[in-house]
Amino acid sequence: MKKWIASCFAVALLAPLPALAQTPANNAPLVELPAQPKTLKAEETALIVVDFQNNFASEKGEHYPRLEKQYKENHMLEKSVAAVKKARELGIQVIHVTEAYTNDYRELDWGTTGTFHRAQILRQAWKVNTWPVDLYEPLKPGAKDKDIWLPNRIAASAFNSNGLDLILKHKGIRNVAIIGFNTDICVYASVLHAHDLGYRTYALKDLMISFRPEFANQMLEFVYPYWSTVMGSDQFMQMFSKS
Repeated sequence: MKKWIASCFAVALLAPLPALAQTPANNAPLVELPAQPKTLKAEETALIVVDFQNNFASEKGEHYPRLEKQYKENHMLEKSVAAVKKARELGIQVIHVTEAYTNDYRELDWGTTGTFHRAQILRQAWKVNTWPVDLYEPLKPGAKDKDIWLPNRIAASAFNSNGLDLILKHKGIRNVAIIGFNTDICVYASVLHAHDLGYRTYALKDLMISFRPEFANQMLEFVYPYWSTVMGSDQFMQMFSKS
């Protein structure tokens, strides 16, 4: 009797294994996941605008010449301004996150092995309270706009050193869409961080840009989907209806 019970128990444990082994061959899913949402609630959503600063976006900015050709071809600047305006109209929380450092970079490890901070120190760039780090003028909120601006970030991710995660959780934000500079550096770091913090993350591919567009496009196709839903800004905005 004991041998029979043990035999039945072993069969019960092993029974799913043949089906599991056959799954790759017949492409049958092991479990069913809920469908991706087709609509979102504006009050549960934030548009995170990463490093939309004069250094990148203004014609006199240091990095503008390297991006000017792309701007003229893809109209990323104009589309981003329009998307922020649309987000405000829909009631989506717009949050600007920008980078800057103290005048002598005392908050940084000057011996860092990475070039992200070494480059700023060597070039004496991105200093607080200077024109290059100021928010791009066409995106500055008006008196009635409810944008939040978190300046003087010293990390690659938009979620570091500024309380962004705490703000989003206090406001009941569940979904975040991320845009800005650059696709393969700070925007990517922000998308990955948002995913790991548990947000439902959307990467708006036409509202970001890179000095290495071919590489960035490969990241959007092959890497970003691990951490986010990649889509155009028009498609994203269509997921909302103005109440």
